[in-house]
Amino acid sequence: MNQMTLSGEQQIHLQSFQAKLTLIGDRVRSVAGLYHTGCYLVGRPGTSKSYTVKGQLNQIGVAWVYKNARMTPMGLFSFIAEHPDQILVLDDIGSLFKSEQALQILLSALDGDPQKARVVTYKSKDEDLRVQFTGGIIALSNFPLRSDPLAKALGSRVVLVEHEPTDEEIAAYIHQLALKGADGLTVEECIEVSGFLITETRDADLRLDLRQYDKAVRDYRQYKNGHSQTPWHDLVRTSLMRLATESNEPISKKEEIENQRQLVRQAIQQFPDDTHAQLSATGLKKSTFYSRRKEVLAEA
Repeated sequence: MNQMTLSGEQQIHLQSFQAKLTLIGDRVRSVAGLYHTGCYLVGRPGTSKSYTVKGQLNQIGVAWVYKNARMTPMGLFSFIAEHPDQILVLDDIGSLFKSEQALQILLSALDGDPQKARVVTYKSKDEDLRVQFTGGIIALSNFPLRSDPLAKALGSRVVLVEHEPTDEEIAAYIHQLALKGADGLTVEECIEVSGFLITETRDADLRLDLRQYDKAVRDYRQYKNGHSQTPWHDLVRTSLMRLATESNEPISKKEEIENQRQLVRQAIQQFPDDTHAQLSATGLKKSTFYSRRKEVLAEA
């Protein structure tokens, strides 16, 4: 892949991807402009979710704060209390959405008129705290909301955005980035890096990831500057090999079952009236699929 312009097909894929980013930007503005109290943005990693949200908030000029570390329910309440009139960005904090207490706090923060204060409370054995929250919440995750009553209640209070660009769209965007060059690299060098990365990623049967392109550019720059004895091609390959093997690391039985349930939830959302399509989409054995499906349906 060494063309110096986007092909017609790539332009179509790029336009489709940019439309998806525009949707994210519009939903960010809907929270920042107090049209909605919150937004839940879901999609796989490395597809420009966080980058687009942060960029849009900076462009708008609204006050916002970002959190991407593990957070307890009390930590969430404190975060809201410390920034009661700002946009709160919660990035990939899965523990929050697994906690009933945290979900109840979010329900209070997101329930009601976005242009009026919402009372958020936190009660414990020794404390009864409350805060008037006039800001908004943007949550980013790699997983859809669960289907239990509390999660459904949360989903009804926010706007939902499913961001799932195709690999062809990501490839077109990477090529566009390459055509802009990079710090210390020419356009030709960036095109060489992007082409190699896309080919290697596909050969490894992995999904394309914008973060991998950034890392590949850095690997090339390190080698070009004479600071690596390992050729840049091998640096990129080893990074992808690590990514490929991460999914094979052992997990607990409990985690494995929850992962299977999540696959079933996604399949039911995608094919609500087609059990056969649900089974095919999960890739699970038939017996496993029906066991997990029964458990997921019991959550509703």
